[in-house]
Amino acid sequence: MGRKPLKSFIENALLRPLEKRPQSLSNLLAVSLAAQISTTPIIAASFDEVSLIGVLTNLIAVPISGPILTLGLLGSLAGNVAPALAYPLNASNGFLVAILEWVARTASALPLATVATPGVTLPLILLFYLGCVPVAIAESAFPEERWVLWAALLLSWTALWLALVGAI
Repeated sequence: MGRKPLKSFIENALLRPLEKRPQSLSNLLAVSLAAQISTTPIIAASFDEVSLIGVLTNLIAVPISGPILTLGLLGSLAGNVAPALAYPLNASNGFLVAILEWVARTASALPLATVATPGVTLPLILLFYLGCVPVAIAESAFPEERWVLWAALLLSWTALWLALVGAI
């Protein structure tokens, strides 16, 4: 949902002070933010809370998830051939999993890490997605110089919606 407008917002608002804006960081943040926003109402309805820091923890979780999955698969395959071959792979993987778990535990223990969202109903979910339509079409309907504005409005809409459902 609006990855390019969100990337534009991140580069022009959050990373503006940096002389050379790291593309990999802005891409990772934009994808994480788009995924977080896209799933917010479903997570709110399913779990009665939404993470406010998931986007930041994903900066660590996403890059190490690939190696965790790869090492797990290789360890499984090696373990079927010769269990001794799997040990170094699984030990390395265990270290990465420990880092991921520590990040999740530490981040979730922070104050204001989540917002409670009890009682989210289908009309509230539909209201959220209706408010997201302008940004979803921003890439094709609006000039690129307006993407920052639409992304800022999307972030504001998401915060307003969370405040609304958190107050219910």
